[in-house]
Amino acid sequence: MTEELFALPSSFGQRRLWLVEQATQGNTALYTMRAALRLRGRIDPDALRHALTTVVERHEVLRTVLRLNGTDIAQVVYAPGPVDLPVREVSGGLEGAVATADELSREPFDLAQGPLLRCTLLKLADDDHVLLALVHHSVCDGLSLRVLLHELTLLYAPSLAGTPHTLEELPIQYADYAVWQAEQVTSGELDGQLDYWGTRLAGVRDLRLPTDRRAGAHRDWTAVSAPVKVAAPVVRQLRLTTASTGVTATMVALAAYGVVLSRWSGQQDLVVGMPVAGRGDVALEALVGFFVNTLPVRLDLSGDPTFAELLGQVRDRCVEAYSNADVPFELMVERAHADRRAGRLPLAQTLLNVQQPAPLGLAEIAGVELEPVDLPDASLHFDVVADLSEKNDAIGGHVSLAADLFTEETARLVATSLTNVLRAAAAAPSTPVSALPCPVADAFAARDRTEVEDPPADEYEGAHPGGSAPSSDGLPRTPAEHLLTQLWREALEAPRVGVHDEFYALGGNSMRAVRIVMAAREHGLELPLDRMLGRHTIHDLLAEPVPETADSGELLTG
Repeated sequence: MTEELFALPSSFGQRRLWLVEQATQGNTALYTMRAALRLRGRIDPDALRHALTTVVERHEVLRTVLRLNGTDIAQVVYAPGPVDLPVREVSGGLEGAVATADELSREPFDLAQGPLLRCTLLKLADDDHVLLALVHHSVCDGLSLRVLLHELTLLYAPSLAGTPHTLEELPIQYADYAVWQAEQVTSGELDGQLDYWGTRLAGVRDLRLPTDRRAGAHRDWTAVSAPVKVAAPVVRQLRLTTASTGVTATMVALAAYGVVLSRWSGQQDLVVGMPVAGRGDVALEALVGFFVNTLPVRLDLSGDPTFAELLGQVRDRCVEAYSNADVPFELMVERAHADRRAGRLPLAQTLLNVQQPAPLGLAEIAGVELEPVDLPDASLHFDVVADLSEKNDAIGGHVSLAADLFTEETARLVATSLTNVLRAAAAAPSTPVSALPCPVADAFAARDRTEVEDPPADEYEGAHPGGSAPSSDGLPRTPAEHLLTQLWREALEAPRVGVHDEFYALGGNSMRAVRIVMAAREHGLELPLDRMLGRHTIHDLLAEPVPETADSGELLTG
């Protein structure tokens, strides 16, 4: 890459993804965004490379890396420069291109070194190519991929002709958004919304689904999937069965998804994550960046409501969530004092994404036919995801489950359950949710759950509300315990810290955990960040051997 221009504050979402990368030690391509475009016809790779270079020049975030700057995460922006577009010959036609795309997608990004955009031109024949774009999620989201492909195709013709392009200069950049986001929080503008989430999510518990197998020490984050298809009349009928107005197909899908998850888990109180674009200002629509936010919608199925009653509740909860959608997900987690475990997203372990199909807005290229290429899910950072699309009330798509926890048969059962619940509810909306057909719940009910479920709650909760083990006095005794109690007091601004006090129950957050890791390192004590990001106490951290750095004498001498 070229020379560094400047360092700017990161957004809340970027900090979260940086923390995930540190916790997984950069060993996964968990947050790689992918887009592929087939180009049938003669193209000039050099002109396409020049167009790509121009796109990266326009969007600072595409020449940005994320680095620890002191005790905070900064966006480091590089100067514009030529962008590489390697050409790779592929055999096997489109199937070969998809397989190659999957192979290239598995190579992790280095957030500190970059680049965070990798494009490859897969050559199927002299007049048949697939353009593959891989971008780290910290600088991109789904709508950003549309912006990227739109500008790339629009800039190809002037790049080929050697003439100036007509795209207007961008009035703002993603870093401006990150600064504005931080100002919203510090100014108190979001206090009302933060209070809403604190109240709505108080006491929320993790979703605990019975699984086919126990997760190993390290998750592989691959997925098994099954298709979902629901006809438009079924969804239309359900939209008309509740007294609430403004019920959308997304709300219908959420109500049915909630039924499946509740029946499967046996939990009547659960949270489903729902992505929103996060581009409330029209000026953000033309930008590449990480704007998408996750709304944790909490559903209450206690009392065995009818499907129509549940759908009315879902409508109200969604409207409330959309009205308070400016709060970054990371702050919702903090305000809710959500349960934290290493390697597991707090608040929402499952996601429902319902999109309306929209044209990519590709510019025409003379003599070239452009066609998007569908790439199957390469990774999954939730336990269960329903990724659906809706057109004129018809719903299609797929459900994906974590492959190290679930089998393909369970994925099929979940997809079938979602479809069956919708069809049965459309025929009889006054049916209690407990009586709706749910094959995945029936299948797991027939198994010995003691062999497949997560460890019982008391393994996580302990005898202390914050997850701490009981202690006679909680006083530090070893040099390492004395060091960490001092660092915790400073980071948490707490007058007293005991070795059995839980970090997040005392007001800790992810960035404070990072600051403690960095400060401990300066004193010769190396703490595992993945354990710091989950629920822990000082006693927990030091219960297993923790490696010391070369300069461990400072720790031992104070």
